[in-house]
Amino acid sequence: MGLFSFLFGGKKDRAKGASKPRTMPVEKAVTAPSVGAAYSPASATAGIAQARLRLKLVAALRNRAHTAAYEAARGLADIQLRAGRKTVARAWQQQAERIKSEAGLAN
Repeated sequence: MGLFSFLFGGKKDRAKGASKPRTMPVEKAVTAPSVGAAYSPASATAGIAQARLRLKLVAALRNRAHTAAYEAARGLADIQLRAGRKTVARAWQQQAERIKSEAGLAN
C-alpha cells in the first residue's frame, strides 16, 4: 500500500467509515467575485482605440492615403507593445514598413 500511496492519497483508516460531505461556508459563497468584476474600463478604451485605428487603416488603404495607413499601423504596433504582445507588435510594425516601402514614403 505504501508503494502506490501517491496515487491513492495515502493510507486510509478504514475503521472511521464514510466521512460526512463537506459544505462550503455561506460567507465564502456570498463574497465570491462576480463575472462583472473582470470588466475593466481601461481595457475597453484600448480596444476602442484599436478598433478605430484598424478602421482608419482599412479606409486609408482603400483611398490610397499611404501616410495615414502607415500612421495607423504604427499606432496599432504601439498599442500591442504597451499590452506586452511583442510578436503582434512586430507584425504590425512589418505591415507599417511594407506600406511605407510600397508608397515610397521617405523616413
